[in-house]
Amino acid sequence: MLARLRVVLLATCSFAGSVGVAHAADQAPVHITVISDLDDDLYDARSGRGGVDATRMAVADFGGTVLGRPVIVDALNDHNKPAEAPGLATQAYDAGADLLMDVQNSPIALAIAKVANERHKLAISTGSAAPGLTRGACSRYVYHYSFDLPAIQTTTADYLAQTAQGKRWVFISDDSGFGRSGLATMTPFIAAHGGQVIKSYLTPPATSDYAPILDEIRGLNPGVVAVINAGAKGDDGVSAVTGAGLPAITTMSLLYLSDVDRVQTGYAGVEAAVPWYWNLDAAARAWSDRFAAAHNGNRPTETQAADYSATTQWLNAVRAAGTTDADAVIKALDGHKFNDLFAHNGEFRAGDHMVVHDLYVVKVRTPAELPEPHAWYDVLATVPAATAFTAGTECKMTQ
Repeated sequence: MLARLRVVLLATCSFAGSVGVAHAADQAPVHITVISDLDDDLYDARSGRGGVDATRMAVADFGGTVLGRPVIVDALNDHNKPAEAPGLATQAYDAGADLLMDVQNSPIALAIAKVANERHKLAISTGSAAPGLTRGACSRYVYHYSFDLPAIQTTTADYLAQTAQGKRWVFISDDSGFGRSGLATMTPFIAAHGGQVIKSYLTPPATSDYAPILDEIRGLNPGVVAVINAGAKGDDGVSAVTGAGLPAITTMSLLYLSDVDRVQTGYAGVEAAVPWYWNLDAAARAWSDRFAAAHNGNRPTETQAADYSATTQWLNAVRAAGTTDADAVIKALDGHKFNDLFAHNGEFRAGDHMVVHDLYVVKVRTPAELPEPHAWYDVLATVPAATAFTAGTECKMTQ
């Protein structure tokens, strides 16, 4: 059996007293299922059990009920295996889930999106980078929250290419669609500011020795070295570059606070765009203090904060719509603008279901530079939502 984490948060006031006697069906719980990796690995650290807790926090802060009905939060473990995703989504919807939350990892999110579309039920992905969710594989019943790969990559490239050091680039990319797309996406922004890609290296999946590449890079005198890898290979590639002592900025596609917590020195000096940071402002800090108090002092990641934010926004939409019916909730969400502890200048973009907001370019501190535990980032720039999240043309969503 898959692990289930459930909290039933009961109302403290009588719904029946305000609207009359309710039918039994009207009192059925509202049901949110978090689908994530709960296997105590790097993906669990990025969201996982902390994402489940953040979703539960949002429900508790909302009051535990919506439309006079108790809200149940449970979780299913996807083990970071895309093949399991459709079955988990089907299982959750069959069990009465009104919303699937978190849904990290691009193949998993794309697989669950198909089920959501078929079932006319809602899902919100907070941990996937998949551009397809708001482009060719967009779905009326799926919202893409937090970030996607093009937004992060173009924001990073556009910022660094405008610096004095950002004119000569070298790419070390995974020999995959992920690696090649990073090079293709970032290159036009580099060129637009008078920069150039002087060399790109495609590395096989099993690459562990970067020494020959780094020896060659030293002679190229780049200003920026971009490492476009994912997961543990991203840790290895970035650590190899930062450890080589090159007089260049190291950047990457997807920078996660939990990865920096795990690797630490290997990420020192990296500059890249992120969707959120726990110490960004007073509101983010206050919520993060609450989260950390329940998690042995560990600070929340961007995905965990997005889980809290997305759950809250969905509950608000359910309350506004007066129902959990997906089509009615979509009408309440589409075009909705908001600001909260996660999103500044947030908007549920109706045309493709990307949830846009400001992004931030950060630089990772060394362990010696930390003013307090987990305070890894110096925020270098804020990039407005309208600049950060450009819309594609492939989405043909049926309204």
